Order: sequence, then C-alpha cells, then structure tokens
Amino acid sequence: VKNDYRAHLQEKNVREKDFDIDNFLNVLEPYYKGGEYDYLLNSDKELDLLHKRFIVFELDNIKDHKILFPITTIIIMEVFINKMRKLKGIRKLILIEEAWKAIASANMADYIKYLYKTVRKYFGEAIVVTQEVEDIISSPIVKESIINNSDCKILLDQRKYLNKFDSIQNLLGLTDK
Repeated sequence: VKNDYRAHLQEKNVREKDFDIDNFLNVLEPYYKGGEYDYLLNSDKELDLLHKRFIVFELDNIKDHKILFPITTIIIMEVFINKMRKLKGIRKLILIEEAWKAIASANMADYIKYLYKTVRKYFGEAIVVTQEVEDIISSPIVKESIINNSDCKILLDQRKYLNKFDSIQNLLGLTDK
C-alpha cells in the first residue's frame, strides 16, 4: 500500500480528501510487521471458517478493547454472511448470546436487523439471547425486525415483569394461556 498503491492512486489522480492514504497507513500500522497486532493479519495459517460446522467466538476477553472488539465483530459478521450466502441447502444458525451488548452498538443492531430480515431466505436462523426482554424492545432498530421475524419466542421466568407483563404480552402477541 505504501509504495505500489500510492503510485496507483497518483496515476488515477485520486485526491487526498477522497482517500487519505497516510491516515489509512497510520490506522494499519499496529497490524503491520512488528506492530502490536501483527500476528492477526500476517499469519501464515489459512483458516477456512466457511466449512467449519460449529464456530464459537468468545469475546469476553476483548469486549472492552476499543480496537480488537469492533474488528472481531466485523469478522464474525462477514463469516456468517459468507456462510449464509454460499452454503446452499445447508441449515445455518447464528446465536448471539448477551445480545444487549450487540444491540447497544448501532452497527451491530443494524446487522441484527439485516439478519432477521434475510436469514430465512438462505435456509438459516438467527437467535438472540438476553436476560431482559427490555434489551430487545428498547432498541428501535431491532425491535420490529426480531419480533416480526421470529416464529419462536422463548421467555423464561418473567416474575419480575408482572407489573409490565400486559405490555410485553401485547408487543409479543402472547395469549393469556
């Protein structure tokens, strides 16, 4: 990028305001050789996540990391979209545990909305797991897409919502039974 692509951009007369290559290089520096995260992008191992039947991404160790968490999240989203679109005739499922963390991020909330609106067309399922119904219904981005596109809703002990249960019942379309 530093040498060849810079020359390519100059040949095409790309203006700095359209693409700031120096800023781009600065952002990538920690991922280059000798950088703090060089092992992430310079691994000689090829990972074929497309054909792995079961993948778990455990994010607890990086959930508060300003750099690694967003990048890892993007990788997870891309892995599942690839599986969803390329693996025809194979059931796909994405389960997002502790969904409140994902829903709190606008980018992830948009991704969850996209998943719920498209995953069934690709023989897949999306599942969110959270301890509070409020996590889902308080997010305007995902509220309607999850509720409208979920054939199955599993609610465990709702005693703490006894005073609010009527509104939850109406929202989720639950019968008295």
